[in-house]
Amino acid sequence: MVKLQRPKVVGSINVKVVTGCGNMYIQLGWWNGGLHEIFATLGRSGGCAMSYGEALTRSITTGLRSGVDASEYIDQLKGVRCPNQVAFPKENEVLSCADAIGKILEKYGSLTTGQMIMLIQNSSGIDNPLSEEDERKIAVDSMQKLKDIREEQGL
Repeated sequence: MVKLQRPKVVGSINVKVVTGCGNMYIQLGWWNGGLHEIFATLGRSGGCAMSYGEALTRSITTGLRSGVDASEYIDQLKGVRCPNQVAFPKENEVLSCADAIGKILEKYGSLTTGQMIMLIQNSSGIDNPLSEEDERKIAVDSMQKLKDIREEQGL
């Protein structure tokens, strides 16, 4: 396996998840057509919980950059439990910080770069998708803008 290096510019989204340890902000980054990296930050926490999240997402990022499919992480992380669970409402149940990362990977990790850009541009988000023609136009326009920015910066 060849590990891809991180380019200077990566498109990303941030997702807020309420966990038993506080608010977790999970950032997913796309490059070269697919998910390339992930970061997680716990609100104002520090110490073990924060370092655990950083270590876990660094490991996932290393795997993603080396060709491991996000589904491998989803299978391993979803369902991991800790004593600080957020059980209600049931549809937003979070069993642990690892479970939260697995659920966010499941919901957003299979998006293409174009779909991620559409998600950012479409304020209704993933629950109200655009037509295929509009999605294609947005993706083409956005990729051209990104190409122009990279050329201006000499990347």
